[in-house]
Amino acid sequence: MVVLLLVRHGHAGSKRHWRGDDCLRPLSPQGFDEADAIGKLLIPFSPIRIVSSPYVRCVQTVKPLAEELGLRIEGTKRLIPSAGRAASTYLQRVSRKDNGALVICTHGEVIHALQEELSKSVPELFGEDVPREKGSVWVLEREDGHIVKSEYLPPPRPIGSRHR
Repeated sequence: MVVLLLVRHGHAGSKRHWRGDDCLRPLSPQGFDEADAIGKLLIPFSPIRIVSSPYVRCVQTVKPLAEELGLRIEGTKRLIPSAGRAASTYLQRVSRKDNGALVICTHGEVIHALQEELSKSVPELFGEDVPREKGSVWVLEREDGHIVKSEYLPPPRPIGSRHR
């Protein structure tokens, strides 16, 4: 069984208020708190790999986990917001490559597209009113080349804050 931990990056502030290149938009203080909490949430899964959109907010979201586990964050443009079907193809390919838990950090647009694609073969996989909150995780179980189960983990609510 392969477990895919599909992470939506933490809060990064408003696109409208960010003046620079969107790929450089960092996490907000709330997002950094979420990143710490996500790391703690995912450690028990014993991930063997972390793959992320190269956008700063995605890398920052999985950085605490990577540091805790001593893993490198592998960046790929196949997980950027405009990736489209490339993200689904990439997810299928990368999840066949490894046995063990794989963390994939990306954007809401990509998660939405992945869920639509996966629901074509297993309509009940995500249910109705599919949540995709910032800082949330979808645990996807893959067996014999197919996603067979999903579980939504809402954004962990950190206790205390080191970033405010």
